[in-house]
Amino acid sequence: MTRRSPDRVALVTGAARGLGQAFAERLAQDGCRLVLVDRLDCAETLALVERAGARGRAAFCDLADTTQIENLGADVLAHEGRVDILVNNAAYQPPMPWDKLTPAILRRMLAINTEASFLLAQAFAHGMAERGWGRIVNLASSSAWAPPLGFTGYITTKMANIGMTRSLAKELGDKGITVNAIAPGLTRTSAAAADVPQFVWDKVREQQLIPRAGEPRDQVGALSFLCSDDAAFVTGQTYHVDGGATL
Repeated sequence: MTRRSPDRVALVTGAARGLGQAFAERLAQDGCRLVLVDRLDCAETLALVERAGARGRAAFCDLADTTQIENLGADVLAHEGRVDILVNNAAYQPPMPWDKLTPAILRRMLAINTEASFLLAQAFAHGMAERGWGRIVNLASSSAWAPPLGFTGYITTKMANIGMTRSLAKELGDKGITVNAIAPGLTRTSAAAADVPQFVWDKVREQQLIPRAGEPRDQVGALSFLCSDDAAFVTGQTYHVDGGATL
């Protein structure tokens, strides 16, 4: 069983819904204090955090805007004093044929999915190093190992996140900070349920060793472990949580 994380401060991006909401709720159950970052209203997630007996607050940020990221970092440190756990979950993933992908859209995907994760690590890792303890978890995607059509830009950013995870793990490993990635399979969030055609769910299920659709609850255990003291000797890794689709 993963040990609880009493009163550690966890920041989760993309926390208003989907995986980010599930991650925030689980970290609250683990005893963390939450900072919920999104462009959307986080009231529903905040209610789940408080229902779990934890404290939390929401912070608005457009992660494509470096100035807003800088302001977010300063505001969080001013109000919370520290961040112990950073979960870089937010993603921008408009499906688009590769030859229709414009530089502006590609840059926004890179900014939100990869650059923001790096900048937030820069903002909080120095404090983690001073305290000798920190956890950074980035989000990759198992779709990078079996790319669907129309997701070249998105998959490019997710593979970049794996490279960043490995490199930061090397930079920070002697400072008590672990850096890992989770690569979810197709997961039935409310957005995915509305946007992904049924034939895609069927095809993905056929590729999995566990023949059912993934749910947000399937991802939270891996996150809880990677953010705990039990994972103190795990770093630079990418955890595939995809029902065995990636062997």
